[in-house]
Amino acid sequence: MLFTRTVLFFSLGGTLIMQSSKAGASDPRFGVMTHFAQGWTPDWAWIASIRSISSVRDELYWNVVEPQKGSYVFPDAYDSYMSTLKQAGISPLIVLGFENSNYDGGMTPYTDEAMAAYGRYGVQVLSHYGSQIKAVEIWNEYNGTFCQGPATTDRAGTYAKMLKQAYTQIKAARPDVIVVGGATIETPLPYWENLMQNGALASMDVLSVHPYRYNSAPEGIENDISTLQALVKKYNNGQSKPIWVTEVGWGIQQNPGEGEMFIDQAVQAKFLVRAYALLLSAGVERVYWYLLRDYDDFTLGLTTATATPKLSAYAMQTLINELAGAKCISREVTDPNIYSILFVRPDGTEVRVLWALKPATVNLSGYACMISMVGKQLGAPATFALTDQPVFVEGSLRGLPAPAADTETALTDSDHGFTGTQGQNGWSFGSFIGSGTNFQPMITYTVTDWTEIWSNQYAYNDVTPGDQHPSLTSGWPVSAVRRWTSTVEGTVHITGSFQCGEGGDGVGVRILVNGLPLFRKLLGHGQAISYGFDFLQPVHIGTTLDFAVDPGSGTDITDDATTMTATILSHPGATTQQNLSPTAWSFDGVLAGP
Repeated sequence: MLFTRTVLFFSLGGTLIMQSSKAGASDPRFGVMTHFAQGWTPDWAWIASIRSISSVRDELYWNVVEPQKGSYVFPDAYDSYMSTLKQAGISPLIVLGFENSNYDGGMTPYTDEAMAAYGRYGVQVLSHYGSQIKAVEIWNEYNGTFCQGPATTDRAGTYAKMLKQAYTQIKAARPDVIVVGGATIETPLPYWENLMQNGALASMDVLSVHPYRYNSAPEGIENDISTLQALVKKYNNGQSKPIWVTEVGWGIQQNPGEGEMFIDQAVQAKFLVRAYALLLSAGVERVYWYLLRDYDDFTLGLTTATATPKLSAYAMQTLINELAGAKCISREVTDPNIYSILFVRPDGTEVRVLWALKPATVNLSGYACMISMVGKQLGAPATFALTDQPVFVEGSLRGLPAPAADTETALTDSDHGFTGTQGQNGWSFGSFIGSGTNFQPMITYTVTDWTEIWSNQYAYNDVTPGDQHPSLTSGWPVSAVRRWTSTVEGTVHITGSFQCGEGGDGVGVRILVNGLPLFRKLLGHGQAISYGFDFLQPVHIGTTLDFAVDPGSGTDITDDATTMTATILSHPGATTQQNLSPTAWSFDGVLAGP
């Protein structure tokens, strides 16, 4: 495919910058976060423009716009960056926030007066900048650190009231403006359900989430969106609503700490393309990468702080060049290891984003050309070695391997299998005392703004969708246990990992089958911080698999929260247990028992 490219020259801090971009390649689905309101110079708008980015997310702070009660001003810095965005053909999604010292003592609005004032501020922003602003987002990460004061006692209820006030005023003044609500850090379903129970869906045109996965690959991010959309339909008469991801990204970590993932420029670029493709395949309407440039301690930028492009900048431009205006059809049915996300351009041309989590050589035919993730023409090879580095394939591709007859199918996983009902989806949550394996179900289920928790009478002892925290009682260790009870006959494939935090004095982790331990491994406190498992296990209906975390050899349980992930797949054809772990099972230490 031939591209027409425009060469742009401009100066950034006295340095002449030359870049090229494909003419006409723009699409608001591919956005980035900027921080012009925090002092970035307007020239950075051109950096976004030359990468074909046509939508950015930024702020116009309430405290700046309304420095005195009822008096509104728009500083030259705001007008300057907004004017430059307009010249560059970039549409801003404006976050309306944050606290204003004139109301509620400078805390997050919680009174009717402050909420009404917040709505008026939004209307003033829209009045001043007119049709340039086509979408606004109500606050940012209200379920996280951007909420303070009395509002924190009922975040969902207070946010829903503020959202309704802002929505009503904004729509009365500008019915054409898209009002985006939620802006949650991660995708906390309990918090979202609380919002919906408070009627928030009626006061937003679009839901927004920030599904960061700092130390894991993008695969699975699409499931978070699907689960949220299912919740929307439950509270919206079976109807879906648009979802935008207004922040997502991976920072460079070339010297990762314990438990962190190694991420260099190549990994960041791979994750960017794969994340956008997966999110679009889940029906997300817009995705904003965090961040356009490295800033302060944030290394998630498409460029360095001095505008030197990273590989992710070229990946973003190639992504837009290939998919601008293209409709996402679906992830195609193929070998589970291979991801093929099909798009169709307005002219009917098929484009696929293609990668494999494990290297796979495929025989391909029928397509026109292949483009690397950073825009390099690869021709149209008949045989191609797929890797985790995505490629773009233009044309009607044939030859992708279909699922084998004995392909594994997912039965459940520890995250999505977590519920507030013991035994639902086969999962139960409880404790072991000492070295015993008498499963004691936890008795208390609570929901917070962040997560769901099963707990009991032992200090710190709990299980959440992602973590398990052990305890001590009368000197005996108390394990936090996540149990799966099989509802199938045959062989299952179990993969996952335990990962303890850096602050504690170490933990012990075990997997048991029908009460018999396969291994025990000590993590932390000078030993391995993470331990992965991957094995086959024959099961019958009623077979129990226990994933247990105990306090290890230390006595300080305050920081023993341990992340545990487990995916259980059916595995046709295998009849005997086969240990696939890269290292043999080991039994570290002796677990005390009464």
